[in-house]
Amino acid sequence: MANFATVWKLLVYKILVLGIVIGLFFTSFSFVRGMDSFIAFWDSISTFIFSFNIGASIIELLQSGLSIFQEFFVFVADLAVNGTGIFIFYVFLFLILFPFLWRLSDLATGETLYGYMASLTKYSFVGAMIRKLGTSCLYSLLSLAIMLPINFAIVAGFYGILTLVNIGGFTAILVPFLIFIYISAIVGLKMAFFSGWMPACIVFNCNVVKGLKLGFKAVMRRFFKVLSTSIIIVAVILAINLLFGSFSFIITIPVGSMIVLVFQMVMFFGSQGMRYYVDLDTILAPKKLEQTDKLKRVKDLI
Repeated sequence: MANFATVWKLLVYKILVLGIVIGLFFTSFSFVRGMDSFIAFWDSISTFIFSFNIGASIIELLQSGLSIFQEFFVFVADLAVNGTGIFIFYVFLFLILFPFLWRLSDLATGETLYGYMASLTKYSFVGAMIRKLGTSCLYSLLSLAIMLPINFAIVAGFYGILTLVNIGGFTAILVPFLIFIYISAIVGLKMAFFSGWMPACIVFNCNVVKGLKLGFKAVMRRFFKVLSTSIIIVAVILAINLLFGSFSFIITIPVGSMIVLVFQMVMFFGSQGMRYYVDLDTILAPKKLEQTDKLKRVKDLI
């Protein structure tokens, strides 16, 4: 809450990224909008968004979500055949440029959090973006290379579970619970594994490859604690979005992003045994490494 101004700056940045991506998308929209497959795909999205907010049954929502996937596959196949150049452009736009820009702000946000936690110093978000731009670009590129196949696997698993709704009966009733458990568990697992990466780059001021290694070490010191907390955070964010509907995303996305980054910094400070400020009058002092590390981790140093 003491750094809530960063949430608004993060919101502005995310809106700017969305504006850039949407603007680039519309540069070739005149061709796409005339495709029957795109019209069907867009209609399925519109149906899902509005039904999400007017109290449609869960089964109807899931069927609508499945329809989005099916219409999307048809649209992609149609575009690849009839508009190959635009297809390649969209692949670059949505699978490379968008996730690259989306994560470009992570290190800057982490630095603002680090300054407050370490010394109650408030760093400028824009200033941190400029200072960390080079490292942020490398971090975002490497993150893209690692996360892209993982995200594809997650989406494939989600689609597999979603198709169970067509079976009907008791199986269809179980699908919402399976999806909630699956997303919470698998996204929480991914978040836990990489939760030490950004903080390590900030705290140790190192390159992204070394930061990834140090981040893994920090996570493994308390893996199951980090994992359980990650799953709970994902589940709570998912539940809030389900509760308030799709039109709340403009607030829940930047707030959720900030919460995840705060969790990563707190986890890393705790894992390293580093003291940090919560507010002006409260300093938390986690157990130092020599109090928590097992003998096999430190025997070579003794």
